[in-house]
Amino acid sequence: KGNPLYINEGIGHHGLSSRRRKYSEFDEHTSWIVDVSFTTYGGRHEIVSGCVSGSIKFWDLRYSSSVRTIDHKMQMTALAAHSNVPMFATGSPAQFIKIMSHDGMTQQVIRYHEKISGQRIGPVSCLCFHSHMPFLAAGFADDIVSLYAPREAVI
Repeated sequence: KGNPLYINEGIGHHGLSSRRRKYSEFDEHTSWIVDVSFTTYGGRHEIVSGCVSGSIKFWDLRYSSSVRTIDHKMQMTALAAHSNVPMFATGSPAQFIKIMSHDGMTQQVIRYHEKISGQRIGPVSCLCFHSHMPFLAAGFADDIVSLYAPREAVI
């Protein structure tokens, strides 16, 4: 029976704690946090967080400040980081999803639904990666849910 961990979020602030003790608090974001995810790729144990203003931060649990920051340069409404593959996805109210590597390089930009010919995606409201495979589920403000698989070169 381990201690469950809780993540508390607010404007520019999130913290990691259990019922017995507080582990860390991080407060470098400047606007509402849209998502916080754990990632363990490459033996690292990091938290990835992103805020509405487009700032994405990587946090090593041993330190009290972020270890790197990626400026998305666009308003962000959703963020998902894969727990085992070095990639994350951002969603925008400007109707696109950007899939990026942990070093900030854009791997793919999604603007259209794959199965609905020529239909542009709606504003992105949520994103979620499969826990083991590099599949991404996305929810949109136009009531559509889509599943995306990587291009052959990415696998």
